[in-house]
Amino acid sequence: MIKRISIIASFSVAALAAPAALGLNLDIWGVAHMSVDGADNGQESDTYIASNSSRLAVSGDQGVTDNLKIVFQYESGVDLTGRGENDGNGGCGADGEACQGQLFTRTRDAFVGLSGGFGKLLAGRLGGLNQWVYDYNLFADQVGDLGNIWGGTGLFGRVDDTIHYETPDLSGFTAAVTYAPDEGVDDTAVGVGKLNYGNGGIKLGAAYMSQGTGLPDEHTAWALTGSYDGGNFTVGGGYQGESDIGGVPGADRDGFTVGGSIKLGKGALKGQASWTSGEGDETDAVQYAVGYDYDLAENATIYIAYASTKNDALVAFSANDYGHGDNIGTAGPGEDPKAVSLGIVYKFNARLWPR
Repeated sequence: MIKRISIIASFSVAALAAPAALGLNLDIWGVAHMSVDGADNGQESDTYIASNSSRLAVSGDQGVTDNLKIVFQYESGVDLTGRGENDGNGGCGADGEACQGQLFTRTRDAFVGLSGGFGKLLAGRLGGLNQWVYDYNLFADQVGDLGNIWGGTGLFGRVDDTIHYETPDLSGFTAAVTYAPDEGVDDTAVGVGKLNYGNGGIKLGAAYMSQGTGLPDEHTAWALTGSYDGGNFTVGGGYQGESDIGGVPGADRDGFTVGGSIKLGKGALKGQASWTSGEGDETDAVQYAVGYDYDLAENATIYIAYASTKNDALVAFSANDYGHGDNIGTAGPGEDPKAVSLGIVYKFNARLWPR
């Protein structure tokens, strides 16, 4: 009798636990990032209030079996200035008038898919260049972002209409493949491959991207990145090579970056140099950025940053473009834009369900 009661109790506990194990997990999270910038495009300067890749997202998973989950994410850019354009997320459309006063702007990473022992299989809008440009980027979404240089030739930061597969962790290694088909427009498919390795403070990455241009030649890029986090300091850098930029045969470019940070008080002092060299004379550019991030709270940072880009006569790379709102670009090739920025970044993540 006692044995029977024990068995019944065990089945009852399992039955009650199963819905919880396979139930819905739902989170809301986001980033609010505002700054006051003094920006100079090489010929004139002004002061700007910028919303810099601020975002709001809902994400979660739903258990199907013990080893299989449905995973999903809805992430939208947010323009905290209320203008709905030039917010670091890509704005909300080509028609500036239609965007005025709009809070939600461009879709960021958004997907639905499956996760299990096999890894993750997702469909949606996912990273292109973003899969490696943030491997070691001390000025992400600030003035001086590495993407100003490595993304200044037209590589897609994110790719629409993708299928994405990511392996499980294999002794520190993970690999991912992302693909977007032509969808009726010849020679416009996009493919990305990324390999990552992490062990303690060491992180290494290798990437390849093929971006269709609508022309016979594809714009291709490959990159190697590496960094080390020593606790009180970090160092890192990388290389990016590009071929047939914009589908133009022989339009090649090499890019490099190196930087470091050191803890100082309740924050970190940081510096980063990024440069790019094209084919032919007068096609090089270099960006220097220095700054200090101060930890106001566990999830809040205030910072000051300065960036300056030096352009040769035939190129026009920005100092406050990638991920940063109110990009003023340059006044033209050969100009040297710069910007100083005082900003605040607040991040939050809260569980919606179960409470």
